[in-house]
Amino acid sequence: MIPAQLVEISRDLVLDQIKANIASSLALVRTNRNDPQVTTEPPKSYFIFDGAHTYQCPAVFAVVDSMDVPEPQTGANFVNALLRLFVSVVIEDREADKLTIKAERYQAALFDILHWRRLEDLPNNLKIWVRVVRCSFSPLYTKERGDDLGEFRKEVSLELEIKHWENPTNF
Repeated sequence: MIPAQLVEISRDLVLDQIKANIASSLALVRTNRNDPQVTTEPPKSYFIFDGAHTYQCPAVFAVVDSMDVPEPQTGANFVNALLRLFVSVVIEDREADKLTIKAERYQAALFDILHWRRLEDLPNNLKIWVRVVRCSFSPLYTKERGDDLGEFRKEVSLELEIKHWENPTNF
């Protein structure tokens, strides 16, 4: 018997989807906008918790918020659940206007990668359906460095609704 995978495997599928597609999606958005002044480099680090204090930007965070398991939708040999997961990216730039555009481009790239996607892990008899339900942008804030130079930072966050279905038993 395969044990239930639940939130960990769903989060990992979402992160794998981002890692596999973010560079090409950012390049496509940048090409489409036809503005080479604003950079859109791929993320340098990934985290599954929201308390990281030292990291290089851009940094992606994928944090599970909750999982709802409606009683009538779960049986003895399957799980049908609804997860809420937040995917955010923290970026920085020396110019506030370029940073704002960069945040919008990351949001567009992540939306394209994640919205209405079906992801699966066949060895674990698991399928998820991902939908972006909300996007939020933080205000700009300044991060001062030791050399007295400051950079602006901004975070864009996508709230995902994940329909999680798994059959933890062998077929």
